[in-house]
Amino acid sequence: MSLSLLAPAALALCLAAALPIIAHLIRRRPETRVAFGAMLLLERLRRRVERRRQLHDRLILLLRVLGLLALLLAFARPELRLPEREAELGGSGRVVIVLDNSLSMDARDGGESAFALAQRQAAALVRELGDGVGVAVFGAGLPEAPGVTDLSTDHALVAAAIEAIPQAQGGTDLEGALTRVRSLLAGEPGEVVIFTDGAGPGNVARAANGVERLLATGSSILPRSVGLAEPANLVVAEARYGDGLEGGTVSLKLLNYGSAALESPATVRLPDGAEMTVFVSVPGAGGGAAGEATAAVTVPRQAEGGVASVTVTDPALPLDDTRYFQLPRVGQTRVMLVDGDPGSSPTRSELYFLERAVAPFAGSGAALDVVSPAGALRLGTGAWRVAVLANVGDPDALAPTLVDFVRGGGVLVLAAGDNVSPAVWNRSLGPLLPSLLVRPRDLVSSDADAGMPLQAPSIDEELFAPFARGGRVGFERVRSRRVLTVEPYSDSDEIRTLLRYQSGIPALIERRVGSGRVLLWTSTVDLGWSNFALQSVFAPFWVRALTWYGGDIGGAAARFEGLVGERVTIPVPATETWLVTGPGGERVGVAGSPGALSFLPDRAGAYAVGRPDEPPAAWVAVNVPPAESDVRADEPLADAKARLTPDRVARRIPLDAGLLLLGLLILAAAGLLARRSPPAQAEEAA
Repeated sequence: MSLSLLAPAALALCLAAALPIIAHLIRRRPETRVAFGAMLLLERLRRRVERRRQLHDRLILLLRVLGLLALLLAFARPELRLPEREAELGGSGRVVIVLDNSLSMDARDGGESAFALAQRQAAALVRELGDGVGVAVFGAGLPEAPGVTDLSTDHALVAAAIEAIPQAQGGTDLEGALTRVRSLLAGEPGEVVIFTDGAGPGNVARAANGVERLLATGSSILPRSVGLAEPANLVVAEARYGDGLEGGTVSLKLLNYGSAALESPATVRLPDGAEMTVFVSVPGAGGGAAGEATAAVTVPRQAEGGVASVTVTDPALPLDDTRYFQLPRVGQTRVMLVDGDPGSSPTRSELYFLERAVAPFAGSGAALDVVSPAGALRLGTGAWRVAVLANVGDPDALAPTLVDFVRGGGVLVLAAGDNVSPAVWNRSLGPLLPSLLVRPRDLVSSDADAGMPLQAPSIDEELFAPFARGGRVGFERVRSRRVLTVEPYSDSDEIRTLLRYQSGIPALIERRVGSGRVLLWTSTVDLGWSNFALQSVFAPFWVRALTWYGGDIGGAAARFEGLVGERVTIPVPATETWLVTGPGGERVGVAGSPGALSFLPDRAGAYAVGRPDEPPAAWVAVNVPPAESDVRADEPLADAKARLTPDRVARRIPLDAGLLLLGLLILAAAGLLARRSPPAQAEEAA
């Protein structure tokens, strides 16, 4: 119940209530008094009459003030508002249960969760309904949970369906649930009982339209709060990998939504199973803000890339205790150099210049292993991420190993030379080549010192990003006298031309094959066909290419982020068949569209995207919605209902007419008392 004023400015008129008091104060006795004999005899009578008038005047004054106040308050138009009478449950014959099964409903205070409490109360409510009342049930969490979408009079069946609704890990979709309720009722009134904790900033505000439209149909919304009295939750709000000591550092940010300070171990688990733990003290929430603390965990020098996780210990809301994040491959890239023309001395080796260019960086970015063509069969062991085949004449025996190596995520660099036969390479390496080979072609006469120069590469390509500050012009000094030509092709998502000669002939072509990549350098890596080995960009380019492709790019899966209950879309070649595997190894349903696939994650964790029988081509780190971790109460649903439809929520009783009548009656009573005063005084005087 509450009292409100429709014209509060009229309260200023209440100052006029002081007028009767002022009038009474103005009526004073004369200050100069002259005593004479006759009047002295009446002194005793005067005092008696004065005592009687004093009491009588105070009552008149009080009545006049009260009467005037009542009249003036009537101008302010006061209104008494009484709470809405709660609708009789089942009175309309239609009852709809909305059960909030979002992540925040997993909050608990040493006992059952808020969701379990809501399930128990909702099932009991349904069982107590009278016969013939139709009941339906909808979930208000993401992903959408199965319920009872048609009004059913089988209350036992509906109660069982309520108890079978699973606890979701996604956000709150109260607006969507109310939309489904409105569609079911189809304009007919009903009682809508909403079991929710009211947690999560903005959830109620986003449902305001659904609340208002549902109330407009004549339905009654009956909120049932099941939230915890004292909110508490510790969550990892952020986990990010960056540079640092050893193999790098994972930076953590923890938030505490409870009032008490907490200390918890935070355990970082890497994709290869390694674990590191740090203890973090987090202050309690205060001043409307959550308590916050940061920490850092050092990563070992060697670590596999993929989806890593951070876990804290917090019994208040277990479902959001783990956060997932992307971790690039950490450590050296093992590179196998396959020499197809070792020569009569080390300096005449096909790989002499390439090995000397990369060797100074071995130990920091790449570990080199130089082998003969037969040694390339060891690529099947999985110890190498990058392999360079330079001027290998007959790769027939290596072809199956090379195909498996690339499709499994490896990077294969093919370099031309005099030993290369286009027909043999097309037959053996056709499944890997960006385009079939045609023949070697002389760009200038064989005795010429010069050759065809390269075009400067585009710095929009990440491979060439380190050459942005003028280094790219060094590629224009690279000249080739002879190149291996290929059949015409078009650039696409699968095949790209990274370098060209100024005549337009491709110099470096990239192709995606399975989870790996193939690079075709159409000239040689020694001085046989090109002066590349003598140019200043030779060493920086190959170091960049081998470490970049062999690190987190080449053969490594693409990386994406997602939230539980929200659809994740990933660009993929349209001609391939793709599978998505969930955190537990389960197959996840996929919706396809030209050049993309999408799926709806129903729990947090690492999701793998790939082709059948191949390593993942993409990793998706899926986390719970951050808003659901904020278990502090949002605007109560009852308050939102009162704000949106005040006429429905409260009964209004105007008081202005009553106050006006009361004021007139009081002033009339004061007038009657005043009229009786003179005769009484005259009687006393006589």
